[in-house]
Amino acid sequence: MKTIRLKAFLKLLTVLSTAGLVSMAQAAIVVKFEVEGGKLVPKTAGKCTKQPVRPGCLRASNGRVQISFKMQDKTCPGGRWQLDHVALGNSENSTGNISAVAAVDFDADQVSGRVNPVSSNPNHILIRDYNSAVYDIWYTVYARCSGNNSVIDSDPRVENDGTGHH
Repeated sequence: MKTIRLKAFLKLLTVLSTAGLVSMAQAAIVVKFEVEGGKLVPKTAGKCTKQPVRPGCLRASNGRVQISFKMQDKTCPGGRWQLDHVALGNSENSTGNISAVAAVDFDADQVSGRVNPVSSNPNHILIRDYNSAVYDIWYTVYARCSGNNSVIDSDPRVENDGTGHH
């Protein structure tokens, strides 16, 4: 009887650990933002390998990744700050005119750099990065005040290591 229970326990443990590994592999990279002094500020520590490593800097590795941008609900004159969209650029403080590879990897418009999100709401935007080639790209997250249409942004980068080959 003990052998049967032990085998059942081991099977259950194997199933649970496999499910845990699968869910960990699909977990999104999370970047948290806060509004401070009229600016959208990344609060997640930088994970890049190249200098300078600033807050919000991401390293995409181990295949395809999802990137989740989150913001705490903050008041602004006449309303609340809400995440609006994400756009990509080839260098710091730029958006648009991205490579065809980056446009495909992020499901973005090549000219504007605007990313089509997997999902979004006022406090969360989820995007996908297929990470098919080695390159750096800067992402700008935009937030808009629902009360007066003011816009704020931030400008960290993503380092793709190319491990998500199509």
